[in-house]
This record gives sequence, C-alpha cells and structure tokens, in this order.
Amino acid sequence: MRHFIEGPRWDVAVVAILAAYGTLVLATFWGRPYLAALLLVPPPIILWSRLGDPRMAAAITFAGALLGPLTEMACVKGGLWTYANTGGLPYVPPWNFPIWACFPPAIWLLARALLRTTIPVTFSPRALVLALSGVGVEITIFVSLGMNPPLALAGGAVLATAVILAFREKATLAMMGAGALLGPLCESLPISAGAWWYAAPSDLFGMPAYMILAYAIFGGLVGHASQSAGALFAGSGKSRAKMT
Repeated sequence: MRHFIEGPRWDVAVVAILAAYGTLVLATFWGRPYLAALLLVPPPIILWSRLGDPRMAAAITFAGALLGPLTEMACVKGGLWTYANTGGLPYVPPWNFPIWACFPPAIWLLARALLRTTIPVTFSPRALVLALSGVGVEITIFVSLGMNPPLALAGGAVLATAVILAFREKATLAMMGAGALLGPLCESLPISAGAWWYAAPSDLFGMPAYMILAYAIFGGLVGHASQSAGALFAGSGKSRAKMT
C-alpha cells in the first residue's frame, strides 16, 4: 500500500481526482468566482506536495499561477474567449490563478509517471528563454488566427513542431500530451455550464478544435519554463542534461 501511495500510479490518480474536482467546482460555482477561487486553493497545494523539493515545487506552482493568467489575459483581450463572470477583475476571474497554479505541477507529475524518471533539478537558461519566447509566439499565432480555425491549426502545428525540435526530449512530448488531455477535459463541463465561451466556431467539447493543439503546446512550454524557474529558485547553477 505504501509503495502505491508513493509511486507513479498514485501521482496519476491524484491528478485525475483533482482535475475532476476542479472541473466540478468551476461548473457549479463559476457564478460565484471568489468562492470558486477559495475552493480551488487546496489542489495546487496537494500537487505541490507531490513534487518533492519544496522550493522547486513552489517555483513550478507559482510559474503556472503567473504564466497561465497572463496568457489568458492576452487571449481574452484579443477576443478569443470571454468569461461570464470575472468578479470585477479585468479579463479573468479570481479562480483563474489557483487553477493555473495546478497546471505545471500536474503535467510534470504525469510526465514523471509516464517516463518513470525524476524532474530535472539543474537550471537551463536556454530552456527558459525558449519556453518564454514560445509562449509569446503561441499567443501571437492564436490571437491573430483564432477566428480562422484551419489557419490557427496550421500555425499551431508549425509551432508544435518547432517546440519538439527545440527541446528534443521525451519529457516535452509527455508534457504536450498531458496538456492536450487535461485542458479540453477540464474545460468541457464548465463551458457547457456557461462559465465562458469562445468567439470562434466551437465544434469539439464546446471549444474550437485548435484548442487541443494550443493546450499541447502550452503544456510543453510552461512545463519547461516552470522547471527552469524551479531549478533556478532551488539554487542549482549547473547546465541541465536532457531528460530522456
């Protein structure tokens, strides 16, 4: 029993349970955004506790709480989607911050479970610069082309290929797969409940089909950015070896 609780299967179970919990909270309480934010405080703390090194885990979690909402603000301002109730905040509701704090810890836990390896603990300036630049490019592509789904898919496919070639790690593919899975599954129920809607034609789980690719790209980029931030915050100055 102890081996199960401490093993990769438990990491997957924890992510699945918390994803279901977060989805239900948003679908039920999106109209009360501050209550939803309060109810979503425990999940990132639980995921944080599964990552290991407390300082690195804190940086990984904070990176999600920062990069996710900033990216969403740019996309909402660009007209890609609209929230029904932001609680008076500009662009995004308060629950956006804890829910995005869950994203990089969750995808790293899933990648770690799939690859049966550890999260790299050394800092790579190259990975950090590439990841943050990639997030900027992703925002530009989908805000510019989001109202034309075929072009958005084409642009996203080019960027996804560039991300894979830039990092050349199995972890990148694992995190992209985790992002493509978690994002749409967690969005579908709140969208159907009216929490937010997309401006472009929505033909898959209430969202444009290109959002699956967008989540995959964001998963890989935020995963690498958060790991680099975590390694830097944890005090490692070594160059990072590839995670294979």
